[in-house]
Amino acid sequence: MKASCLVISKELQTNSREEEKNSLVQKTSNSLEIVYNYNDTLEEFEYSLNELCGNSSFFYKMKKRGSAYFLSFISVVVILFALISSSLYEDIVKKVIFESPFPWSSNDTISILFVLLFFFGLILMPSILDGEGSEFKESLKAWINKDIRVLKRLKVALNSLDKKYKIKIYNIDLLEENHWMWRLVMPIVINHFSYIEIYVRNDLKKRTQKRVKALGCLSSDIKTTNGVDKPFLNYELFFSQKEETLYSLMQLSSTKIIGKDEQDIYISLELFEYCGRNFYDQKSEKNQLISGFQNFVNRCFDDFKLLNQHKSNQIFFQKWVKIEELEDERRRLSYYLRNHIEECLEYFDNPISLLILYYYVKDIVLDEKRTIAILEKLIDSIKRKQQYDLINNYWFKIAGEMFDSNDLDSFILTNNSIYRKLSIETLNSLIFLFERNGKFEQALLIAKYLYEINPNKYSIDISSLYERLGEFDKAYNSLVYNAKDNTKPNDVEVRYYQRKSWIVVSQRKEEKREEGKEALGKLYELLFSHKEFNEPLWLWHYYNIKANYEEWDENFDLTIDNYLKCLSIPALGAFEYGATFVNTSIAYRLNYIKSKDKNIELISKSIELGFIGIKLKESVGDRDEMPVVLHNQCLNILYKLVYFEDKKLLDSAMLLVLKAYAILSETKSKKRLGMILTELILLKAIKNEPYSKELEELEKHWINMNNYEKTQAYSIYSLYEGKNIVKRVEWLTI
Repeated sequence: MKASCLVISKELQTNSREEEKNSLVQKTSNSLEIVYNYNDTLEEFEYSLNELCGNSSFFYKMKKRGSAYFLSFISVVVILFALISSSLYEDIVKKVIFESPFPWSSNDTISILFVLLFFFGLILMPSILDGEGSEFKESLKAWINKDIRVLKRLKVALNSLDKKYKIKIYNIDLLEENHWMWRLVMPIVINHFSYIEIYVRNDLKKRTQKRVKALGCLSSDIKTTNGVDKPFLNYELFFSQKEETLYSLMQLSSTKIIGKDEQDIYISLELFEYCGRNFYDQKSEKNQLISGFQNFVNRCFDDFKLLNQHKSNQIFFQKWVKIEELEDERRRLSYYLRNHIEECLEYFDNPISLLILYYYVKDIVLDEKRTIAILEKLIDSIKRKQQYDLINNYWFKIAGEMFDSNDLDSFILTNNSIYRKLSIETLNSLIFLFERNGKFEQALLIAKYLYEINPNKYSIDISSLYERLGEFDKAYNSLVYNAKDNTKPNDVEVRYYQRKSWIVVSQRKEEKREEGKEALGKLYELLFSHKEFNEPLWLWHYYNIKANYEEWDENFDLTIDNYLKCLSIPALGAFEYGATFVNTSIAYRLNYIKSKDKNIELISKSIELGFIGIKLKESVGDRDEMPVVLHNQCLNILYKLVYFEDKKLLDSAMLLVLKAYAILSETKSKKRLGMILTELILLKAIKNEPYSKELEELEKHWINMNNYEKTQAYSIYSLYEGKNIVKRVEWLTI
C-alpha cells in the first residue's frame, strides 16, 4: 500500500512540539506528528517512537545496547584466549628447539591449531582495541547491517499503528536525501500509511514533492495557503544552523539597538545583507551564508511569521517575536561599522538603515563630521522615500527640539546642538519634514534661524507656517520681498567692502568714519539686493562690522542686537561663534561702564559670555587672536573687581593675562601688549604682589600704543588709582 502525500506550505506553526527537549514524535487518537529539529538524532527518534508505541523504554535501551555489549563480549573473549595461546605457543617452541626429534601426538596437533587460530586473533588486536573504527567491528557490522537492523525495528514500531493514521511531518525539507529521515523513515511511512501531510517552507515545496514522488508515493499534491492566523511561538525549533545565524544577523540589523520597546522594531534589509556579505571573517562562510539571504527573508514572512510590513521599505518584527540582546555581537558590529561608515553611506539608501547605523556608531566615532554625514543622508532619505513618520518617532530623540536662535541664553545651552552642525540644505529639508509631521513651531524656529541667509525666501516660509498655525496677522506681516533682479555678487567684491569698512572701525579712525560707513552701506546693497542665498560667512562679517560701528557710536543695545544676528546665522564654525561671544561680552561691558547705576547683571553677563567665547576659540586652536580674547575677558573681570570682590575671578583673571602675555612673547607680537601689561599690573596690585618690572615695560611701550588702546588702559588704571590700589604714574595720560 502506498500513501497519498500532501505537501503543505505556510503552516509550520500548526505543530504541537513546544521545545527542543520535548519528544519529536507526538501521537493523538487518529494522527502521528513528527517535528524534526536539526539536533535530533536517529536514536532519539527511535526511542520516542518506541515510547509512543507502548514498548518498554528499558527493553528498548537493552536492545539498542545489545549489539554493543555483544561486540564487547567477543573482544574480551578473543583477548583472553589469545593470552592463553601464548603459553601453548611457548611449549611448542621448546619442543621444536630442545627436544627434536620428538614423537608427534594428537595434543601437539590441537595445540598448533589453537596457536594458529589465535595468532590471527592477535593480528586483529590493534583493530579491536581501536574501538568504533576497528576493522573487526566493521566486519561484524557488515555481517549485521545497521540500517537493516534499524529499518526492521522502525517497521515493527510503525506497523503497530493503524494504517489509517494521518501522518504529519514537519521541517524535513532542508535535509539532504541521504539523511536518515529521508533514507530510512520516509520509505517506511510512505509504504505503510495511507495519508501523509508534509509541512515545508514555501520555497521548498516543489523540491519536497519531487522527493516523495521518487519514493513511490501514490499521489502528491501541493497546498499553499495564506497561512494560519496564529503566532509561531516555537519558530526557533525549526531553524537550521544557517538560519540561526541569519536570524541573529537580522536581530542585529534592527532598531532594537535604539531601545524604544513601545514601538515596532524595524528591520534594515540593507544592513542585514551588508552584514552577511562583510561581517564574517571566513570568505567561504560568508558566501555560503549570503546565498540564502533572500530565501530566509521570504521564510520569515511566509513560513515563520516573524515579519510584517507597513510600507514598501518599513519591515518590522511581529510583537510576539523574542529579540535577544546579543551584546557581544552588537559591540563587534559597532566597531566594524565605525570603520566602514563611508562605505555604508554609499551602500545604504533606506532611512531605517541609516537610522540604525547612526545608533551603532554615535558613541564611538571620534570625528563628529562622520555622524553628521549619516544624519544628513538620513534626512534626505526620509524626504525622498516619504517616510515622514520616522521624524516624529525618532528624530527628536536624536537631536532634541530646535532652539530659538534669537535667544542668547538658548545659544549658550545649545552650543553643541546638532541643528548648528547640519548643512543649510538639510535644514531646509527639516523644515519640510517638520511641516509634514505637524511640527509647525519647530519648522518655524528653523526658518527664523535661516532667515538672514535669504530673507525673501524664508519670509515666505515663515508666513506659510504662521498661516498653518492659524496666526493670520503674523502670516501677513511676515511677508518681505525687497530683492531686485541683481545677480549674486562675487566673493572678491564682497570681501573688498568688508575689508575697507572693517579696517576703519577696528582702528577707530575718526577721520575715516564716514568713509567706512559708506563702504558698509555698499556691502549691504551687495548682500540684500538679489534673490539668491547669501554665503553665511558674508552675513556674519556684515553684522559683526555693523555691530562695531554701533559700538563706536555708543549704541550698545544695537551693538548687542547685531551680535545676536551673528549668532543666529547657521552653518558657521566655532571660530566665528567664539569671536561673536567675545565681542558681545565687550558690548555688555561697555554698556555697564556707560550705565550710572553699575548694574552687576550687565558685567556678570559680560564675563559669562567671555568665558564661552574663550572656550570656543580654544576648541579650534586659535592663537592668532587669543591674546586679544584673553585680555578682553581679563578687562571684563577687572571692571567687576573694582566694586565687587571675588577671589575666584581674581585668580582666573591672573591665569588669563599670564597666558596672553606668554603667547605674545612666543610669537614676538606687540598687538594689545599695552593693555595686557596694564591688566597684569592691576591684578598684581590687587594681590599685593610687586609689579615694578611690568610698569617699566609698559612705560617703554606706551609711545607705541594708539589712542584707542591708551584710552582703554588709562580708564581702567584710573579706576584702581581712585581706589588707592595702584600709585599715580605721571606718564600714564591721554
